[in-house]
Amino acid sequence: MYQNFKLLPFFSLLAVLSFSCDRQKKDAPQTGIVHVPIPSVDYVDFDTLYCVERVIVPEWSDDTDMKNVERVFWSDSALVIFDSRRQRIQTFDKAGKYLNDVGQQGNDDGEYAELKDVIVTGGKVYAYDAVGRKMLVFSLDGTLEQTIQSAFDFHSFAKAESGFWLYACRDSSNAEGYALILADAGLQKVQAGYFPQNPKFINVERGSNFVIHNQDALFFWPTSNVIYRLKGDEVAPYVTIDFGENTPNYVYLSRLGEESVYVQYMEDNRCYRFRSVHACNDFMTFVYRRYADSEVTSPNFAYYNRLSGNSMASPAKMSGENPVLRASFNIGETDDCLILMTKTKGKAEVRNFLADRYGIVLPQGNSNPAFLFCRPMLE
Repeated sequence: MYQNFKLLPFFSLLAVLSFSCDRQKKDAPQTGIVHVPIPSVDYVDFDTLYCVERVIVPEWSDDTDMKNVERVFWSDSALVIFDSRRQRIQTFDKAGKYLNDVGQQGNDDGEYAELKDVIVTGGKVYAYDAVGRKMLVFSLDGTLEQTIQSAFDFHSFAKAESGFWLYACRDSSNAEGYALILADAGLQKVQAGYFPQNPKFINVERGSNFVIHNQDALFFWPTSNVIYRLKGDEVAPYVTIDFGENTPNYVYLSRLGEESVYVQYMEDNRCYRFRSVHACNDFMTFVYRRYADSEVTSPNFAYYNRLSGNSMASPAKMSGENPVLRASFNIGETDDCLILMTKTKGKAEVRNFLADRYGIVLPQGNSNPAFLFCRPMLE
């Protein structure tokens, strides 16, 4: 199956030894790795990191009420929101006015039973139905353009030039055990496999392992400290996060056969792993925390300008004069802004600040979150 693919060499604990692959008899260019120190500080002042350029609060009604926003995209002046609990994709304009739904839940043709992941790229909405094992492709106005029946069952995905990138395919379609698979456009065949691992080790705490940015994507793998850039159909290291002695050893983890051994290793070595990654041009934000199966550990945040090499880090505590920023977390990105989300329900300070600073007066019944478009300020 992989006659045109030579497996990547393993990465060491703190340094990349080499990276090359041979797919379709074409060598990928060598790409340097940036090691990012994680400094120790008490907190980060959000007002020094982000400049808020736009705030959108989607209008609320019994029909548009949001329960658990999982993914947010900005495309062609439309805010596209995937609510995983309500199993719904909605679009709103820049003023927060409801535009339309994209698809609907159901068992008929063109409907989805259980959406696992949703992305927006190239002006199209791609929605993967895990129950029906099918990819539905919509236009932003909700028109169904294509249904692709999938031979794969996976956790999350991104669009590749010639097909799809898939993460954590189940055993039935991933017998060789790869974390990342490049599948064809028909979602029937494997074109290449990357990063061997036990297929049971999904190793993701929330959301997706892909950052959808412009026509490319970034891929992060919680048991490795490397973030990869997926450009076209090529995989290349983009940035390496140095967690010091708390960095998981991928060489060791990739060879494990028992999940219990993995859990024990991560706990015994107090290893950190990613929860989410976001990127905006050369600015990146990371949420990470120490792995612990037996206890809840607090998340940490790191901010990094890849162009300058400057970085900052913070535990869960944040500071600043803007209470909306203090209560926000990253959930998406545009070409030049990161999208932060903050809850408004039961938060008088946030609602008052939205009215005073941004002129957004929320009706008493509006419990939908606010979405902040923020330009990064870390130079």
